[in-house]
Amino acid sequence: MKMNSQARDELERFQSFLRGAKDNLSVIDQVAYALQQRSFPLDQALKAYGDYLATHPDSANAAFNYAWYLARDGQFEEAVAMYRRALDLDVNQPEEVHLNIANLYMDHLGDNDKARDEFQQALEINPQFSGAYYNLGNLAEQSGSRNEAATLFKKCLEIDPANQAALARLADTHRFKENDDPLLARLVESAQANQNSDVHFALGAAYNQLQDFDSAWKHFDLANSLEHENMPPYSKQRTEERFQRIMSLCSGEWLSRFTGASPEPVFICGMFRTGSTLLEQILAAHPAFTAGGESEFFPRLVLREFHEYPEGLDQVTPEDVQLWREKQARFASQFNDDTRRLTDKRPDNFLYAGLIKAILPSARFIVTERDWRDVALSIFTTRLGASQNYSTRLENIRHYIGQQQRLVDHWESILEGDLLRIRYEDLVGRTRETITELLHFLGEEWDERCLEFDKLDNTVKTASVWQVREPLHSRSVGRWKNYRPYFEQAFGSGLDD
Repeated sequence: MKMNSQARDELERFQSFLRGAKDNLSVIDQVAYALQQRSFPLDQALKAYGDYLATHPDSANAAFNYAWYLARDGQFEEAVAMYRRALDLDVNQPEEVHLNIANLYMDHLGDNDKARDEFQQALEINPQFSGAYYNLGNLAEQSGSRNEAATLFKKCLEIDPANQAALARLADTHRFKENDDPLLARLVESAQANQNSDVHFALGAAYNQLQDFDSAWKHFDLANSLEHENMPPYSKQRTEERFQRIMSLCSGEWLSRFTGASPEPVFICGMFRTGSTLLEQILAAHPAFTAGGESEFFPRLVLREFHEYPEGLDQVTPEDVQLWREKQARFASQFNDDTRRLTDKRPDNFLYAGLIKAILPSARFIVTERDWRDVALSIFTTRLGASQNYSTRLENIRHYIGQQQRLVDHWESILEGDLLRIRYEDLVGRTRETITELLHFLGEEWDERCLEFDKLDNTVKTASVWQVREPLHSRSVGRWKNYRPYFEQAFGSGLDD
């Protein structure tokens, strides 16, 4: 890992604790947790678990905890195997272990059939296991089965009526058409009884469907206030400094140090809520591409190899790059063969485009863009989580968009024609022309099936899961105008810049 001397000294202290804790599982657990919280490598903690199990082979708890941290380290197959060992050792609450295995298959290993089998095994052990129904609902949702997802979230709520997340997800599957909708009343009651951001986001979305935009904004604002309280503060200065540092370290000269052959994957990135999922679905309908979804490979690589990215980029060697290239090839082979090009639609890969290009010289980048006001509204009305701590204030969202565009300008200047910007408005308004331009950029022939992407029978993981199952439409263009008064409060005369 590339890190400064202070971080290296702290890591060494943790490692010394592990060396002295060979027979103390409690200490190993505490150090593993501390390493993960500080984004340090887990190698030594994983070794400590392995050593402990070598001398305590019957410890179900050690096997379970080892599996949990293997998964955090991105070793998903190994985590599944260790969870199965915990099951063989009669671990407590085996239904929870089957749930963890199922989620690994669903979220990381791309095997929904095995995920369903594990969920069912969990329910065979405990038929009242609400968590299994909730996650089965997630799986149905990702597969585009709206009615099945609703049924499963309802079952979860029958068992656990206080499950606010399940109530919000049920609302996501629902189409609100009347103000006296019983589900709306249940959401209102829940919001009054609990301070839960999921419920307020769901209420905001419900009122938006009912075109009661003032009530919708009230709940979106409440949801973001709750999220804001539990997030690290957003600093405009630190964001500007970080992005400038990325541009300084990832220069054209730096990039020229790394050469070699690689596959030709396609990275679709940009701000969240700008159409990356839609664009990947369009390409997935073309026989030349395989949709990889939002891969964690590069964010996880950065987390593992750079303690404070982008610091350490200047220490990267051609040998490092070659090793990472080989790891990426092994990772990609799980989802794709050599006959198709793999797409990766993780939006925040725009932060790592220079590093990705160094590792995969033949990669192409598509940056999705959109009217900043529609982007700001879509982000503000969606729960993105603590890693996107700009998302709870309109002013911060706009600032971050500006910094993101600066960085994309930089990538465009050094990637020598390997980056294409696609506007959402063009995609939905000039569809055939825009897709033709895109395919030409990627060196592929036109295929009429790209216009029928909504018929794909695949898994999609996105906050807009139901929208990407529909044919192309322009209803989301200019949606911010429904909330113009609130934008004017935030931006005043600068709103139309």
